[in-house]
Amino acid sequence: MKDFIIYALKGRTTPDFALDNLAELGRMDLVCEVVANALFFSNGIRKDTRVYVCLTGPRDPPKLIIFDGETLRGMDPDTPTVAKTIKDALKGGLKLQLNEQKEVQPGATIAKKAFEPLVKEKAKTSQLVYLDPEGEDIRSFEYPENVTFVLGDFIGLPRNTEKLLDRFGAKRINLGPKVLFAAHCPILVHNEMDRRESKE
Repeated sequence: MKDFIIYALKGRTTPDFALDNLAELGRMDLVCEVVANALFFSNGIRKDTRVYVCLTGPRDPPKLIIFDGETLRGMDPDTPTVAKTIKDALKGGLKLQLNEQKEVQPGATIAKKAFEPLVKEKAKTSQLVYLDPEGEDIRSFEYPENVTFVLGDFIGLPRNTEKLLDRFGAKRINLGPKVLFAAHCPILVHNEMDRRESKE
């Protein structure tokens, strides 16, 4: 299984935002692009992939939205559709208590859950991989069967969050000699893994 966690420090946690103003709302446009690029390819959806969107911005953090490629229905691979799904999920999760979750449509679930317990849970069954410009080159990294890629948004991850990932045994890999936009990262990760799987 391939999982992606995007940690959006300023990402909105309540649905009181306009869908035509995403760039000014904690760069929710970027979050939507990451989701679309991680889940979709031309004329298809990656059924072996999940995306976890950790939102910690105003006004009701933390919120976690989970997109499961195996069961996801009713979402097109474009920013407006992903944004609407996120907004609907936040609306459906307004009354959640800590660690409660609720499916809002097939393949889309919202939870009142923070980043730390999520990565702690994932570390038990999956190899954590932090996408870091200072890490090992992706082309020399040996992927385990279950892997969880962690990336930040336009702000990046706080230093204490990086240390947290280190404590949970995260490997650090880079995707090339240039620092990339977060939305490009899932594409390159999938491309590398697709190439390897095609040779098996």
